Amino acid sequence: MGILFVVCGIAVVLVLTLAGVSKFGRAPETASAMREFGVPARWADWAAPVLPAAELGIAICLLTPGVARAGALAATVFMALVTMLVTAALLQNKHPSCNCFGQVRAAPVSWGVALRSLLLTLCAAYLLWTGRAQLDQGLLAETSKLAATLGAAVLASLAVACIFLLQGWLSLNLVRQQGRLLLKIDNLEQRLAAAGIPEHQSAPLTGPLPGSAAPAFSAVTLAGAPVASNTLFGHGTPSLLLFVSADCAPCKDLLTDLLAWRGAHHPHDRLVTVTSGTPQANRDKLGGLIGADALLQEEREINALFRVVATPSALLLAADGSIAAPIAIGKDQIMALVQGTRARDGAGLHGRHIAYS
Repeated sequence: MGILFVVCGIAVVLVLTLAGVSKFGRAPETASAMREFGVPARWADWAAPVLPAAELGIAICLLTPGVARAGALAATVFMALVTMLVTAALLQNKHPSCNCFGQVRAAPVSWGVALRSLLLTLCAAYLLWTGRAQLDQGLLAETSKLAATLGAAVLASLAVACIFLLQGWLSLNLVRQQGRLLLKIDNLEQRLAAAGIPEHQSAPLTGPLPGSAAPAFSAVTLAGAPVASNTLFGHGTPSLLLFVSADCAPCKDLLTDLLAWRGAHHPHDRLVTVTSGTPQANRDKLGGLIGADALLQEEREINALFRVVATPSALLLAADGSIAAPIAIGKDQIMALVQGTRARDGAGLHGRHIAYS
C-alpha cells in the first residue's frame, strides 16, 4: 500500500511540475490551446498566465505537511477537468495541440493522451482516498519512510529500472521524431517535383522578383466568402502575404509569435493569410491563430502562382501591390521581415501594420 501511494504521488508531482515549467513564458500559446478545447476566450486569456503557477502550486502542496490533502483534492479536480476537456474534444473529432500532462512541447491530443490523463486522475484520487494519514505528513515524509523500509539495494534496483524506462521512452520519441522528419522531407520533395524543380537542383528557391507585379488570383475565405486579390493589394496599404498550412507544425509556432509581436507593437499594415487543407482541419489545428477571413486554397494553386514551395513562407507587398522583398521562408526569416530587418525601407512600411487574417 505504501509503495503504491508513493508511486502515485511521485507520478502526479512530476507531471504537474513538468507541465507547469513547460508553460512558463508561453501564455499566448496556452490561451490558444485552451480556446481550442472549448474554453471561452475571456477565461482562457485570464487563466493562461496563472495556469503554470497553479500546477506548480499543487505539486508543492502535495509535498508539504498540513496542506498535502488539499493538494490531492486540487490535483484530482484539476486532472478530472482536463480529462473531460480532452475527451470531449476527441469525441467531436478535434485534435487540438497542447503541452498538458508533462509534455515539453505541444502536440495534438489523441486517445492515448485521454487515457494518460485518466490514469493520472485515478492516481490523484487514490492519494485522496487512501492516504489520509500519509497526506497529513506530506508526500516527502512518506517517501523517506518507504526508503528506510526498503533499503538501499531495493531503491537502487528501482532507480535502475526507472533509468531503463526513461531511456526506452526517449528512444521511442527519437524514432518518432526521425519518422516525422522523413515524412516532411518526402513532402518537400513532392512539392518541389510538383513545382517543376529538380530534386538535386542547387539554385536557391525564390518567389517573384522584387519590383514585379503580384499575380492576380481569386479565392474563398475560411468562412466561405469569395475574395479577389485586386481588393486586397495595391490600394495604398503595404501587405504581408503569409502562406501556412493546416498540416504544418512550424506554422503554428510562427503564428503564435507573429500575432504576439503584432499585438505588442500595434501594427498598421495588412496581414493576408493563405492556408491549405480543409476548413475543419484548419480550425482544429490552427484554432484562433487564423480567423475566418483567412484565404483557403484548394490545391496550393496560390502557392504555385507565387512559387511558394514550403510553409511557412511570406512575401512583402508594397503599397502599390508590387513585390517589395525576396520571399522569406521559415520562422526566423519571416519574423526578421516583419520586424523590419529586411527591406523595410524599400517597402515603404516605416513600421506600419494592420491585421487581415
